[in-house]
Amino acid sequence: MKTLFTLLLVLSTSLIARENPFEPTNAYEEEAARMIEINEVEQDYDVEFQQEQQYINTMYEKMTKPVEEKKPMMVEKPKPAPKPALTEEKVKKLIKKAQKETEAKTRTIVKKVVDKPKEIKQVVYVKPRLDVTMEKEILPFVKIEYDNDKIDIHSKYKVTKKLTLPGKKKIILDYSAKENFYTKRETLDSTSFPKIAVGNHKKEKFFRVVIELSELPENYEVTYDDMKVSIVKLYEM
Repeated sequence: MKTLFTLLLVLSTSLIARENPFEPTNAYEEEAARMIEINEVEQDYDVEFQQEQQYINTMYEKMTKPVEEKKPMMVEKPKPAPKPALTEEKVKKLIKKAQKETEAKTRTIVKKVVDKPKEIKQVVYVKPRLDVTMEKEILPFVKIEYDNDKIDIHSKYKVTKKLTLPGKKKIILDYSAKENFYTKRETLDSTSFPKIAVGNHKKEKFFRVVIELSELPENYEVTYDDMKVSIVKLYEM
C-alpha cells in the first residue's frame, strides 16, 4: 500500500507544473487528502477482516472441540456423631439392668408354672355286664358265643380230643377236619376267657382250638354236644 501511494505521488508531481517547486499546490493537497482517505479505508477493512477471521476461527474451535460432560457434584453425607465411649461405670449399670430383667422374667415364668392347675385324670372303670352275651366268628366254620361265665364254641366238625396241661390255664380242643387256613388269634371281652386261638394241622387232618382261662382248668366244666362245646366257670358255694 505504501509503494502504491509513493508512485501516485511521484506521477502527480511530475505532471503538474508549478511556479515554485517547494510550495504545495492545491492539486497536490487534494491528491494527498484523497490518498490518506483511501489508506484509512483500507486500514479499516483490514481490521474488520481480521476480526471476522478471528470470529470464524473461534466458532470452528467450539464446533470441533467435544463438549465436556459436567459431572454431578458429589455431596458428602454428614457423618453421624460418634457415640460416647462406654465407661466402666456405665458397663456395670447395663449388666445390672440386664440381670434384673432376666430375674423378673424368670420369676414370671415360675409363677405361671406354679399357679397352673394340675389336670386331674379320672379313670373310669366299667364293670363288665354279666348278662350280655357276645358273638364272634373266628373262621367260617368256627363261631363262639361268650360272656363272663360261659363260652360256647360252634363248629360243623366234631371234637376228637380234649387236653389240659399241668399248671397251664388253658383248655385244648382238637377237631377232625381237612381245612386250609392260617392261625387265628382273638382277644375276648371276658373276665373268665380272655383269649382264644385256632391253629391248623392239615397234615394230621385236624385243627386245634385253644381257650385261655383266668384260672386253672379244674375250675371249669366242659360239656359236649353234636355241634357245640360249652365251658362254664365254676364258683364255690
